[in-house]
Amino acid sequence: MIYGFIVAVFVVLALLQSTHALVDLPERARGGRAALVLKQRTVGGAGVGATESAPLYWTSKQDHFSTSNNATFQQKYFVDASLWDSASGGPVFFEIGGEGTLSGAPGKWSYIYTLAQQYKAIVVALEHRFYGDSFPNGNSNSDNLELLTVENALADLAQFTKWFTAQYKTGTASWFVFGGSYPGALSSWYRQSYPDLSAGSLSSSGVVNCIVDYYQFDQSVSAAVGNSCADQVKRINAAFEKKSETPEGFSEALGMFHCEKDMWKEDLFYMMADSWSMAVQYGGKTQLCGAIDNDTINSNSSDDDLMNAFSTFSNNFWGGSFCAGGFYNTNQLSDPARWEPNSRSWRWQTCKEVSYFNTAPAQGSLRSKIVDLDYHLRQCKSMFGNHAMFPTSAAINKKFGADEPFAHNVFYSDFSDDPWQRASVNYPVSSDQPYFLTVCEDCGHCKDFSAPDPNEPTQVTRGRQEFEKYLAKWLQEAESKKKEK
Repeated sequence: MIYGFIVAVFVVLALLQSTHALVDLPERARGGRAALVLKQRTVGGAGVGATESAPLYWTSKQDHFSTSNNATFQQKYFVDASLWDSASGGPVFFEIGGEGTLSGAPGKWSYIYTLAQQYKAIVVALEHRFYGDSFPNGNSNSDNLELLTVENALADLAQFTKWFTAQYKTGTASWFVFGGSYPGALSSWYRQSYPDLSAGSLSSSGVVNCIVDYYQFDQSVSAAVGNSCADQVKRINAAFEKKSETPEGFSEALGMFHCEKDMWKEDLFYMMADSWSMAVQYGGKTQLCGAIDNDTINSNSSDDDLMNAFSTFSNNFWGGSFCAGGFYNTNQLSDPARWEPNSRSWRWQTCKEVSYFNTAPAQGSLRSKIVDLDYHLRQCKSMFGNHAMFPTSAAINKKFGADEPFAHNVFYSDFSDDPWQRASVNYPVSSDQPYFLTVCEDCGHCKDFSAPDPNEPTQVTRGRQEFEKYLAKWLQEAESKKKEK
């Protein structure tokens, strides 16, 4: 008990020192100290970087490409016009919603809001179809999920832009698009698909390269944490593998993370790998390694010490419902009476189109070898039957260019500790597709989406400055084109 308390205090103190690095946590990870500290920093606790603006809805087509399906659904959006100067032609800053519930327009703890203050912009955010309150037909049945495609999501953005322009009378105001992670990929693909509807976009940690067998994710985590911490993670994983060799031991291991008892063994080890990987991904590398690689936990520690140290860290960092929240349990995701809609939607997208399956590399893997491509595909089969047998990632990569996108006026930002970096671009693709890699400790996923901080690493500030040159350039070019007309 004393050890667990010490770890919990350590985690809280570390988070208080570096909460600006943890932005837009997945919903399953919002029950711990990381989310609690972030929530306290937002306006009225409305959500990570979100305003308290009331949700609004517009009517979108269920299938933008069907000639026989004219059905519609209500799609949620948010608007913050408090900074907008319509008289001087302030732009529209458009945030793309991602694989979770949208809680508001970008608020004062976000970079988008900071830029909106500078440009006197109106800020708009659109929830992604099949997440939050934006469910066509209101269900997650496999047949209905056929409407959840990248192309329909991009068409939602385009049609919403046209509708919003007319409804809010924004006239010729230029639109600029912002997206991070999967929405970061959408922000690039949107620029290719509908280039006339925006001046440009910021793709922060944008996963434009849909990699099916994404073992490089694990390798990136290992490289980021360093030799000593990586060795400790491997020891922890090995201890849990040994523990799980018997039914009784496996049941005990599940209980250490408050998991449901009917999980597959692969589910448990995927969840564990996600826990330590996400700590690195969201700027918590120092906290993770401090909890499992210090004077208390060392080379002489027993397997029980190692397992207790990591499970205590995970439960405190992400919350006790991290495992039981519905994202990892294959049986739960396959059971209509138990599935969590947002988790099931994202699983559909990975199984059907975008993949990004995090797998164990052949050598030096941190995660268990049983977390392989076969596991992910079997999970897809269990959840969706014949609807999603193998993702169409190759077709998406061919259409949009993968890590060498075909878009124009897109700025790509990546961060040295982010394991998703290898699914992004790796260099400036062209003169109008610039790239900036921020290299610093604890610089993780979408680091630049949080508001500028006087104490942030110099490299983060440099990355913002580089992007803002292109933001100004592309908005100016858009204004010039309007005058030519």
